[in-house]
Amino acid sequence: MPNNPQLPSPASEILDYLARQPRAQDTIDGIRWWVLDSCIRNWAPKIARTVAELVERGFLEEKRSADGKTFYRVSADYLSSLSQQSALNCDPDDNE
Repeated sequence: MPNNPQLPSPASEILDYLARQPRAQDTIDGIRWWVLDSCIRNWAPKIARTVAELVERGFLEEKRSADGKTFYRVSADYLSSLSQQSALNCDPDDNE
């Protein structure tokens, strides 16, 4: 029996799904579909919490629309910090 803890991602997700449903089989397109579905289900509960933290830490800004929905966008401060970093890292001789 193969035992390799260093399998590339998403190997563990594929093996976990098939081990829980040993009679399952699928095509590559089918496997792609349920691996993505599994990832979405695993990440969904964390999204709101992570967005709130990004707002709190100044990476994102929130804006309420007239209908009460909240929209999020990258903050000007964060974009400014990115442009400053890229300006520091734009020496064409660094790649040689």
